[in-house]
Amino acid sequence: MTNITPRNNGEIEMSDENVAPTEETQAPTEETPQTNSNVVDSSDKLRERFRLTGDEEILKHMKPSVFAFVPMYLLALLVLGAHWMFEIDWEGDGSTIATLMQALITFGKIGNFGFVFVMLGITWVNRMFNGATSGKWTTGFLLIVTFTPMVLSLDNILVYLGVIETDFIPIDEFYYLTFGIFWFVLFIAFTVFYQRSFHYAITNHRVIFTQHLFIPGDGRRILFDNINEIRTQRTFLGALLGYNTIICDTGSQLGIGEDSMAVSVGSAAPETPATESTGAVGILKKMFAFVTYQRTRKVDLPDPKFSLYSINKWKETEQLLNEMHQRHSQSGILSELKDQIASE
Repeated sequence: MTNITPRNNGEIEMSDENVAPTEETQAPTEETPQTNSNVVDSSDKLRERFRLTGDEEILKHMKPSVFAFVPMYLLALLVLGAHWMFEIDWEGDGSTIATLMQALITFGKIGNFGFVFVMLGITWVNRMFNGATSGKWTTGFLLIVTFTPMVLSLDNILVYLGVIETDFIPIDEFYYLTFGIFWFVLFIAFTVFYQRSFHYAITNHRVIFTQHLFIPGDGRRILFDNINEIRTQRTFLGALLGYNTIICDTGSQLGIGEDSMAVSVGSAAPETPATESTGAVGILKKMFAFVTYQRTRKVDLPDPKFSLYSINKWKETEQLLNEMHQRHSQSGILSELKDQIASE
């Protein structure tokens, strides 16, 4: 049906209401915004945390699994167990372990040198193991735990050596179990706080690694076209507990550790006869070098700061990373251009 509409200037306008719309009118224009079904919560808080750009959207964000730092919790239990062993009364038991523990307790009664000897052994083995618990702050924490009874007994040692006449530290007896519980709780709290400081995100442009400790920290941002390889590193514990670590390799060697038979921390250049330390200072320097001795070799050593460390639902994350990596690669871009040209 044709409508005749008069215009103001007297001309007549004819329009046909039954004319079917053309394909050109049905198709959406290129300027029509398309919603991304993969986009997750992009609230202002998350955008500020990850410092997203204007058109950047979060496709997935995650944190390390609650089981990511299980070795740290086991180390805390080991420290508690070491204190508890010195709290037990081993007298009357003729077993080999009881005889050994009684000798350690009796050895160096003043200064608790038996306990210091055991904790030095734990610290050294943990450092040599070169695993997730062999970091510098963990070693430092273990050294503090090791020498605490000696420091608290310093006045008694000085009295025993005749340097002073009366002690000045009010703690005359070291309560192993009390200090063991204190160090255990403190170590667990530090570990949980450290674990919760990491936050990762995959956006439509890049992969983001952030760490927020006492103040908002910085992180690493990797564009998809800068990624050379996406690989996973699954441990036996991760297979049991359902988490995995995903490494985005950019060729920068970040996250690649060294592990070989060599002194990596605590050693120094050979001393000349003129500067060679003697006495207590020399013994302490040698002891520190021995405790901080660590193997070094070329291995994958994932760092929570530079990898998707021990995350749950890792297969979904790996699939998303592979898809985004392919889409932003040269072959992916050429494929999209080819499809656009063919559609036109």
